Amino acid sequence: MNSKIYSMFLILLSFSIYSQNINLQESDKVFEPARVRQEGLTGFSDTPWMTPFSQIKDKFKTLATTNINNEKIEILQMERNKYILVKRNNIVYRYNFYKTPYEVVKIKNHNLPFDEFDKTDAVLYQVRVILPFIDAKLLEEKLQNAYGKKTKSTVDEKTLRGADIWDLDGGYIFLWYEPYNNKAFARRIDYISKEMSKRILEESNDYFDSKEKELLRDLIVK
Repeated sequence: MNSKIYSMFLILLSFSIYSQNINLQESDKVFEPARVRQEGLTGFSDTPWMTPFSQIKDKFKTLATTNINNEKIEILQMERNKYILVKRNNIVYRYNFYKTPYEVVKIKNHNLPFDEFDKTDAVLYQVRVILPFIDAKLLEEKLQNAYGKKTKSTVDEKTLRGADIWDLDGGYIFLWYEPYNNKAFARRIDYISKEMSKRILEESNDYFDSKEKELLRDLIVK
């Protein structure tokens, strides 16, 4: 092998290993609240499921303007009653919110004015963690240390696509696999409220993608 090519190969290999280590150090912060074995999933970190949108928005606005434990927190984007996208220590979190559609609410409350309905907050039902590419097995190990053995897996050994699933009291965790150079990686973890997911599937078709719907329906009707 040409010496210049070999040197470049070593540099790229070293950078890849370095990046993987940095990514793992950053991802450790995702599991910080779960250092002790968790018995269920009543929310994400210190935020319970069904927390109102405005409460979480105010919390992150405060955290973004104060320096607590040398954490860098930035609100990247938000849409009222739909989502808040937050970057925290180089990891992106999408907090997703749900509100029963006006048409559904009116079935039981025929005289409810839209203005009054519009004033109410949507509530938290899901947190999506978006990571740099990390070896899926390393993330699976971290989740198992925090929440116990996974309940099931839909990962196809040939395509390396699918999800490891934790069915816990109060919620579900989906660790999504993606192939890269014939190896399983992951960069997305979904934490979902069990109670809210059942309610959403009954009331609306707009809040989960097709793969999530398939997994959730299978888990709920089992």
